[in-house]
Amino acid sequence: MTTMISEVYSAFKTAGVPEQEAQQAAEAMSAENLATRNALAADKRDLSNDIAGTEKRLSDRITNVEQSLSDKITNVDQKLSGEIAEVRQKVVAVEQKLTDKVAAVRQEVAAVEQKLSDKIAAVRQEVAAVEQKLSDKVAAVRQEVAAVEQKLSDKIAAVKQELTDKIADSRQQLSAEISEVRRIMSVIRWMLGFMLFAMALPILREIIVAWS
Repeated sequence: MTTMISEVYSAFKTAGVPEQEAQQAAEAMSAENLATRNALAADKRDLSNDIAGTEKRLSDRITNVEQSLSDKITNVDQKLSGEIAEVRQKVVAVEQKLTDKVAAVRQEVAAVEQKLSDKIAAVRQEVAAVEQKLSDKVAAVRQEVAAVEQKLSDKIAAVKQELTDKIADSRQQLSAEISEVRRIMSVIRWMLGFMLFAMALPILREIIVAWS
């Protein structure tokens, strides 16, 4: 018996199946397994043949599609080449027109720049003349301002001196008046004291008489 039949036979024997029945059952299972393997091998061969046929049909189909695509691409390339050539001619024509237009614009710009340059030069000359006049005028005004400042300084010095003298005279006069007022106040105080003493003298006499 093969290894598998032996294993199945041993399993049946272990399970308590009689020896002859165990052997028959093991052989039957072995035969069924062999038939299943043969069937699977046949199915595998059929599947391999189907796959090979399918691959052949797909290969032929792909070859046909590739050829068709190649023909279409060739036609498109030819058509595009013609269109590209036509577009290039148009682009060259447009570039030439743009070049001519740019050249004309550059000439106009150069003329305008020259006019602006001349105008700027003239304006600069005018500005320089005005700046010179302003500089002369500023110098003259500065001289006049300096003279006025000097006159004002002299006038202020004279006024300060005059005020200083007047303040000094006023201080002296005020000091004399204060001294006179103080003298008068002193006399008034003396007179008031004398009057108060004269008024109080009779009262003192009465007090002295009363005490004696």
